Amino acid sequence: MRKTLFSVWLSAAALFGARAGQVPLGVSAGSDKAAKPLPLSVPLTFPGECNFDLHAPHASDWLDGATLRLTVVWPQDAPVYSGGLVWLKDRDDYWHQYLTPGHLQAGATNTLSIPFQSGAPGWETPGHSLAWHHRVLINPQSVGFRVFADAAFTGMCVLVSATLETCPPAGVPVISKIRPVTRAVRALALYEARFDLPDRYANPFDPTQIDAGATIVTPSGATNTVCAFYYQPHYRLEDELGAPVEPDGPPEWRIRYCPRVPGDYAVTLYARDALGTTTVTNALRFTAAPPAADALRFVRVSNRDRRYFELDDGSLFYPIGHNVRSATDARMDDKFPWVFRKAEGSTAYRRYFSRMQEAGENWAEVWMSAWSLGLEWTEGIGGYHGANDFHMGNAWELDRVVDLALQHRIYLNLVLNYHGRISTWSDAEWHLHPYNQKTPGGWLAMPLEFFSDARAIEMQKRFCRYTQARWGWAPVIFGYELCSELNLTGHETHHKTHFEPAVVEWCRLLGSYLKAIDPYGHLVSAHVSNDYTLLNPKLCNLPEMDFNPLDAYNNRSPEHPERMIALTVGTADAGLDYNKPILITEFGGSAMASSLEKLMIEQHAALWSGACLPLAGVPMFWWWQVVDENNLYPRYTAIRKFMENVDPRDPAAKRRPAELAVAENGDKALLQKFEALCTASPEKARGYIYPLRYARAGEEAPEADRLTVTIDGFTPGLFRVEFFETETGKSVRRFDVRTKENLLAIPVPRFRSDCAFKVNLLTPVSKR
Repeated sequence: MRKTLFSVWLSAAALFGARAGQVPLGVSAGSDKAAKPLPLSVPLTFPGECNFDLHAPHASDWLDGATLRLTVVWPQDAPVYSGGLVWLKDRDDYWHQYLTPGHLQAGATNTLSIPFQSGAPGWETPGHSLAWHHRVLINPQSVGFRVFADAAFTGMCVLVSATLETCPPAGVPVISKIRPVTRAVRALALYEARFDLPDRYANPFDPTQIDAGATIVTPSGATNTVCAFYYQPHYRLEDELGAPVEPDGPPEWRIRYCPRVPGDYAVTLYARDALGTTTVTNALRFTAAPPAADALRFVRVSNRDRRYFELDDGSLFYPIGHNVRSATDARMDDKFPWVFRKAEGSTAYRRYFSRMQEAGENWAEVWMSAWSLGLEWTEGIGGYHGANDFHMGNAWELDRVVDLALQHRIYLNLVLNYHGRISTWSDAEWHLHPYNQKTPGGWLAMPLEFFSDARAIEMQKRFCRYTQARWGWAPVIFGYELCSELNLTGHETHHKTHFEPAVVEWCRLLGSYLKAIDPYGHLVSAHVSNDYTLLNPKLCNLPEMDFNPLDAYNNRSPEHPERMIALTVGTADAGLDYNKPILITEFGGSAMASSLEKLMIEQHAALWSGACLPLAGVPMFWWWQVVDENNLYPRYTAIRKFMENVDPRDPAAKRRPAELAVAENGDKALLQKFEALCTASPEKARGYIYPLRYARAGEEAPEADRLTVTIDGFTPGLFRVEFFETETGKSVRRFDVRTKENLLAIPVPRFRSDCAFKVNLLTPVSKR
């Protein structure tokens, strides 16, 4: 038994880095930062202060500290009102200080004891409200001792000794201060609870150091397991200088859960580390009321037609939206420099999501990037601290973005990685990646090792675990995109990285892991750049990838924005091979943009052609600040109106030829100016008639009259046809047409530039 306990103590000591005893500290004073032997005499000139810098043999020694002990000989006749102060400036530049009680006794040896434990009383935080806790001791910028007085005096002070007393952690992790954060619980909404654990973990994001979570018994008796997550409260200070986010108080642990049905739930909490496991059975109970009438639901791949999405109640979810990767795009000032843009943080999503909801949009894409909402990046850059040490300020900001998405009913495709951070040639950021051996703490020599190295994969699993624990409860999370533009990663410019077996296997591994830890079944995907011609069948067919997102950039002929329609058609056709949804999540000129005029033509063409093709949703325009600054939101309102009462889920619906013809007395030249496309089943269709060349600025849009569009494959009967004006989505003409055999020849009302139509069976011909 004694040997077993000793082994446990050794493993715990190795894990926590703690050891009992005293660590002698180095001391320096003045401008010379080299440590001096003790005792150290320094001259005093008051009023003013004198500072001693304290240096631990190893930076990790501060984490082990329980008590700092200082012995000071204070000179005879020193001012009565004199004092001592210990400071610590943490790695994030926050200042912490401890005023020693009382006054230094003149002509005496003063022994000072300063508590270093987490939550120790007496520590002050002037200028901020971050509490004194364990992780402020990680790699502090400086630690020191200051003596001061406000009366005139000169003399000598002697610092006799400076030691840091350490002690190992004791006992299994105790779960304490358990309480719900959510007071009124409803199904399909957030239930949140908080609790405390011993504040002794240097890396609370590492489940091998501390693994905490909850098992939740649902009303049916089934059990869900959710991971707990480390949470640092923050607040936003909004003023004329911006909206900085600041930490607020001590960290804590939280669980987030979405009850999906009304009824009674029981929550058991657990925590395990190297010293043992603690379980608190039925630590919390709650009753979920019925969901709100407008409660959002989780998105699934449709069971009726696997090319589309639906909600978990079986109703259609048809994505209409555009990309809002981050608050701003640095390239806008280069591509569209005529607008003065101030730097915006995540508060910009208030405006974006509000305007999107007003326009009828229901989804967007947001990246967890180094410059916006990221958790993990290179130490010393914008508050990041390297691999598997997550940015709590950005996490709090992403909480706010998710809250805004819920408020405005905008589903989010959440991108976990993007190509640049794993690339040496395309938007290259590999040189800053925390896994890169050239950055502090990194270990990978080449970017493609990101996908195959066991440690890198483990780091990504921890990142996925934290992401799911903190935001996975939200139905508004449409899905997790493992990496955007996967084929632009690596160190070679062949655009084929996503064909590498290790990359495909990485997608399979992480997709499988996310599905194993996610009780809500969020969609998982991996994204490919450029266009559909670069799809990798092995990646597209992975069962762990629920849908296939990709780009549709007009790189080959950016001077002809009309080619966007061929790209949407090609994408829809390419998706047929995989029996799963396919989505264009980026388009807009070439990868380096285009003129505003051509971008607007592309956007219009993509939205309307996409809505009339068997794509899972309308293509997502990339240049979100162009949408916002030029108020292109009404274009989405038009699409929303057109798609009202349309349910595209029908396995029999396919892209079919739509043949244009001109009446005998019409202008035959129109057939060289317009084309049509449509998606049709035997009982319904939706189609788009468009010019082969859209009008440019100063040109008259082409006009069409006396056209007929003929579509084959309908059930014999009477059909209701409705035509729409595309700028507003307004219905402009409605009439009935009868089939001839299986053909439907539809007279097209006179229109300018383009139009869209819908067809629905009214009365089939009875069979005799």
